[in-house]
Amino acid sequence: MLLQETALQTTLSLPEINLADPDFWLRDDFHGALAILRKKQPISWHEHPECGKGFWALLDYEDIAEVDKDWETFCSKYGVRVYHDAGTKIRPGTGALIELDPPDHTVNRKRVSKAFMPRQVGRMEEYVREQARRLVSQFSDGQEIDFVDDLAAILPFEIISDLVGIDPVDRPRLLELSKIGRSEQEPEYAGKPEIPQQAVMELREYGINLAAKRLLDPKEDLISELAQVRVDGQLLDKEELGGYFGLMIAAGSGTTRAALSHGMLAFTQFPEQRRLFISDPVLHERTMADEVIRWATPIKHQGRVLTRDIEFKGVQMKKGQKIGMWFIAANRDPRLFTDPFNFDITRDPNLHQSFGAGGPHFCMGANIARREIWMLFQELFARFPNAQAIADPVRERSLQSNGFKHLQVRLSR
Repeated sequence: MLLQETALQTTLSLPEINLADPDFWLRDDFHGALAILRKKQPISWHEHPECGKGFWALLDYEDIAEVDKDWETFCSKYGVRVYHDAGTKIRPGTGALIELDPPDHTVNRKRVSKAFMPRQVGRMEEYVREQARRLVSQFSDGQEIDFVDDLAAILPFEIISDLVGIDPVDRPRLLELSKIGRSEQEPEYAGKPEIPQQAVMELREYGINLAAKRLLDPKEDLISELAQVRVDGQLLDKEELGGYFGLMIAAGSGTTRAALSHGMLAFTQFPEQRRLFISDPVLHERTMADEVIRWATPIKHQGRVLTRDIEFKGVQMKKGQKIGMWFIAANRDPRLFTDPFNFDITRDPNLHQSFGAGGPHFCMGANIARREIWMLFQELFARFPNAQAIADPVRERSLQSNGFKHLQVRLSR
């Protein structure tokens, strides 16, 4: 089992560290490389043939916070992934909150946040617990499972599907589409970029069609709320509805899946933290979930595009260039986090950037994610207090998602 001390070491020299290379993120020592880069060159240029024309990488916590708040200089509307080409042309299929800037973002967030709080969200506490308990109860003592496929992927996807209003019959296909859609650097899709793009568009088309049905026959779900939203008397157009649907599925399932998977590995690598949580899960409710989220950093980066030429911290940057805010490095910045490579469920305060860095794009589903994480581990360890990973994880090959494809776990009382 890979120990965290090993991850702090690296064989890479400074010129060999390339954040634009998807294979870099498959290395066991990437955290060690990020620590070197953050210390010696916190703003650096990276490029790779697979990943567009390159980008400026920001690794310092305070630098990222400054950029995230300056949406006029560092905008979102031209794309938020560093491996998409930079420029001043809005990509097709965008238009959801994540790729909007104020004032459009402010207006859209307000109307979508209303839709994100239907009456059933008030009952989330017991609802999430029931789902977590149901999933955990299907396993037996001594059983070995793929934690990612059998638990981490299922719980958040089922919950967001219920909230959005997705027919259970359609969920297996949509779960597969969501996996493919975030896999632009996976070898199985290499040379076939249309496959992830097609998956994203199929997801959005499903959302558009579902919204059309709910407009005629509303239910108590999020898609019904969105379908009926009017701005200046006009309903949301298809592009917006499809974008919001895709965003809700991705943000409501993929990120929590990654956090849960990393959390399971962390509780294995730091067994004293597992015992501490089991001793009083209610006492550690708030701090445990945020430490799992900091530790995991489910989204490695968010991109921005420069709207003008500037000098930032002594570095000359040009209009149209991409900026990558690497939250995965900032969340282990020793100036903000004491002993940042220690998994500590009592860490308080815990001002991680996994939900955003203080700008307008703070995650609206943050509280739901926290509940899912806390309750799943509470139910899991109540039934299997000695559950632990028994093999190294298989990482996703991705510049953006910090998830695992597989994590073998033995369930034990």
